[in-house]
Amino acid sequence: MIKIILVEDQQIVRKSLQALLNSNKGIEVIAAVSGAKNLFELLKADIEADIVLSDVVMPEIDGIAMISEIKKYNSQLKVVMLSILEDLKYVQESFEAGARAYLSKDVDENELLFALNQVMNGNRYLSSELSISVLEKFKNWIKNQSTISSAPLPLSEREQLVLSMIANGMTNQEISDKIFLSRRTVEGIRQILLERSGCKNSASLIKFAVLNGYVT
Repeated sequence: MIKIILVEDQQIVRKSLQALLNSNKGIEVIAAVSGAKNLFELLKADIEADIVLSDVVMPEIDGIAMISEIKKYNSQLKVVMLSILEDLKYVQESFEAGARAYLSKDVDENELLFALNQVMNGNRYLSSELSISVLEKFKNWIKNQSTISSAPLPLSEREQLVLSMIANGMTNQEISDKIFLSRRTVEGIRQILLERSGCKNSASLIKFAVLNGYVT
């Protein structure tokens, strides 16, 4: 039996979720509360539960900040976030805080139950819609890397040297002192490298240098 504490400030949503979960064999909502204050009172009383199922946006303390407080009462208690917020920033912050799963409120009953069981089995879970967003973001990142890491440029020996030094974190002045060029000349070479590589800034230029083997 999976024992769940439900934390949801909207009464209609809370009651609907409670009824939905309790209708499934193997799951029992042992408490349904509207916020962190009531949750912490239950935890102080050593209530026996397996999972806290909580929204992110809460009136007293947000669900993400609540995770670390929950762990102070019971480090074994698993936390699952169920939220309308689908920005990957909240997903990352939740997992970093110690959540075991993050679900969109658009999930259907089957996926919700599957996620709860995955968490009980010691796994982490991200709802399918959010997983697709992560994959799309990763695909775009790979595409950008492919653009940046195009065929090596036909650079002069001096340009390659300056690019290598930039990639190793040296400033224009440090490069100037090292290879006996004026700072203005170094700045000019840096600008040429940016234009020829298609990079927008020094950070992407460094990435270009690393991916194309210019780092010494």
